[in-house]
Amino acid sequence: MLQRNFDQPYPAAPEPVPTAVAGWQAPTVDLREMARILRRRWRAVVLPAAVLGGIALAYVATATTLYTANSTVLVDPRRANVVETNQSVLTNFGTDDATIESQTLLIQSLSILQRVVDKLKLTQDLEFMPKPGLLDPIRNLFRSSSPVDGVSPEDAARAYSIYLLQRRMKVTRQGTTFLVDIAVSSESPQKAATIANAVADAYFEEQVRAKFDATRIAAKWLGGQIDALKNRVVTSEQAVADYRSANNLAVSQGVTVNDQQITDLNSKLIAARVQTAEARAKFDQVQQLAKTGGDAGGLNAAVSSEMVTKLRAQYADIAKNEADLTSKYGPRHPQVANVRAQLKDTQRLINEEIGRIVQGTAHDYDVAKSREASLQDSFDKLQGVSSTSGQAVVRLHELQREAEANRTLYESYLARSKETTAQESLEMPDSRIVSFASIPLKPSAPKTMLILGFAILLGLGGGTVLAFLTDYLDGRIKTLEQAEEISGVPALAALPSISSRELAGRAKRGRTELGNYDPRTMRLLPAALQPPLMRYAIEEPGTFFAEAIRAVRLAIQRARKIDTVKVVLVTSGLESEGKTTFAGNLALSFATLGIKTLLIDGDLRNPGLTRAVSPNADAGLLQVATGEVSLERAILLDRSTGLSILPSPAIKDVDAITELMFSEQIVEILDRLKSHYELIIIDSPPLIPLVDGRALAELADRILLAMAWNQTPREVVAHTMELLAPVHDRILGTVLTQVDLSKIRFYDYYRSSAYLKPYGVAAASAGAAR
Repeated sequence: MLQRNFDQPYPAAPEPVPTAVAGWQAPTVDLREMARILRRRWRAVVLPAAVLGGIALAYVATATTLYTANSTVLVDPRRANVVETNQSVLTNFGTDDATIESQTLLIQSLSILQRVVDKLKLTQDLEFMPKPGLLDPIRNLFRSSSPVDGVSPEDAARAYSIYLLQRRMKVTRQGTTFLVDIAVSSESPQKAATIANAVADAYFEEQVRAKFDATRIAAKWLGGQIDALKNRVVTSEQAVADYRSANNLAVSQGVTVNDQQITDLNSKLIAARVQTAEARAKFDQVQQLAKTGGDAGGLNAAVSSEMVTKLRAQYADIAKNEADLTSKYGPRHPQVANVRAQLKDTQRLINEEIGRIVQGTAHDYDVAKSREASLQDSFDKLQGVSSTSGQAVVRLHELQREAEANRTLYESYLARSKETTAQESLEMPDSRIVSFASIPLKPSAPKTMLILGFAILLGLGGGTVLAFLTDYLDGRIKTLEQAEEISGVPALAALPSISSRELAGRAKRGRTELGNYDPRTMRLLPAALQPPLMRYAIEEPGTFFAEAIRAVRLAIQRARKIDTVKVVLVTSGLESEGKTTFAGNLALSFATLGIKTLLIDGDLRNPGLTRAVSPNADAGLLQVATGEVSLERAILLDRSTGLSILPSPAIKDVDAITELMFSEQIVEILDRLKSHYELIIIDSPPLIPLVDGRALAELADRILLAMAWNQTPREVVAHTMELLAPVHDRILGTVLTQVDLSKIRFYDYYRSSAYLKPYGVAAASAGAAR
């Protein structure tokens, strides 16, 4: 049971407990409070999980079972070239991530999937054929035209099969490797493996086709370029020949004839100049000997002359013979004279030969000069021709370079064309299958445990958020702390709700008394016929309910010790907040102590107290105030407890009720009653909808405000306190009614009924609120 200890007045705020570390602040997140929120809002947590779990279970039960087969492809950038070429027309793949990812997307392209659909005839497979949907008629209403307008049925079926295949296929790269997995899902395990392998084969065929097409296009382009280059080579070479012929630029051994002639004449001219120099030297020597009278036989030409040498040898022999003959026969001997004559002839021949040599030297000199002059003249003429044809040679060289460039390009394209033609018949894919797809043994979808687990976890997560959000947005009063915080007055106690089973059991006990009840003679219902809760505190004194009533009674008794308290008003902000039950039990609790107590039904418009204890009452507060009946006749007495009750029969004249609460008659009645009773408890009408309760509050000494647990909004409590602001000092406190003790422990455990369990207090079973 929740109740406050009233050994002291309303407690002030406790002093802060010093901490070991200066400036430390308590954490703003209270894990225990979060746990209590989840405990008390467990339905909000479990319900989304149950709903999502049920939806997931229904989905798993109705979803199509799929099997997934995987084939692994290696995108190999290191393919060997069978044909010995520098490089292929379509180069091999690179090793960068973008290239591998591009190949991954290529496997999922429409061209490859269309090849698979056509090869396996998936358009005739029921799994890949269009199926009518339940929402198709609704979708068609919002479509401006049919999606297959102008498309043949075959193309539409193929497009739908490709679309389904795309949804059933997943291509992923294994990390940063060159391996690519092709996963295909199907309702049939064999079909899944067949399609996965067919996709890999179609990918390889696409690679070969792309290479073949590129090579064929390149070969065709190279053929056209070769024809054009061939014509350009022929034209450029013909231009060189024509220009050379037109400008007399014949070539011999790589140079023009004119250049070669100049070179030859230059060599001859140099040799002629050397010969002229030699002849001049000989001629100058002869002239020098002639001037000095020297012997011409000393000339180099004479010395080197074979004829002169023979004649001199002959002269020497004759001279020797003369000397021998002279020594033998004497100078006058005829043989000597004959020899001397021979010697003179020989000397004459020598002189004649030397003379010819001298003359030949002058002749040779003249010939050399003439030859040199002739060569010089020819050389000068050729140089003039060469300077004239210089511009023509430059142009010739330009034409020759252009012809050579055309020839080189033509030869390069010709060689490349032959290589491309050789490659056209041999193209290999740049990838290979690492592992073929095998028939899967287990279904891959739906993943029952994963779906159920995810749905339950998602539901629990959403339910947790919903629980916290609901608790945060829930503005109803749940704890005594909330009641104190909003009202600003002490929260005195919490009246627990009694289970409907127990109330039904107590109601059955009144059946035996029903036969003895005579409404004509008995204005007050017997205790057994009254509502079970109206006397619960005195009939079940060991319950939490009775303990709470006693706690409020104790608070009133302490107030009476401090000040004169005669009239206690029990009210609430709205109706159905349990104030009537609370007022009746509180009055009975005081009456059992021997205190002369009067319980007044002050709710003239809706007299719940009167209906509960005296439904046949014909006189009450209004009749006494108007003087129709006496006070003594209107008051009913419960002889078992000594409690006096002033009922209020139902009245239809609303204006009379309103005027009564603001009249002097009600004041006079209360003054008379105060002189006869120690304590008067008034069951007031609700404050917010009616003004009657506010008028009664002006006449009360103390006010008790009842709040229905988990029903009364905070805004209602705040508004009620605003209405009671003129008599705020008379408010004794608040009382929570209809408290579910099994739930309140999740809001305020240390002030709940669980705190009293070790003392063996007889607990009323907590159930549905009355």
